[in-house]
Amino acid sequence: MNTNFRKNRMSNARIQQIVTLLYMHKEIVSSSGVHTKEAKGLHEVMDRAYKNKDYYKNNPMLKSTFDFLKMVVDSWFAHE
Repeated sequence: MNTNFRKNRMSNARIQQIVTLLYMHKEIVSSSGVHTKEAKGLHEVMDRAYKNKDYYKNNPMLKSTFDFLKMVVDSWFAHE
């Protein structure tokens, strides 16, 4: 992930809050069962966001934000 891309996305307060929440969950939750269940739920949310990606194909800001969140979810929450 490009440093400038990451800094640009994290400059948005709402995205920063979401990423911080995901990070804290990754660091604090010690139960593998809970972590696995939440990872599954996060991947379902991301799949849902991309299901109708044509709706926002003309909105590069939204598309890049979804791409960033997908990268975060994919790297921190293994898909099983």
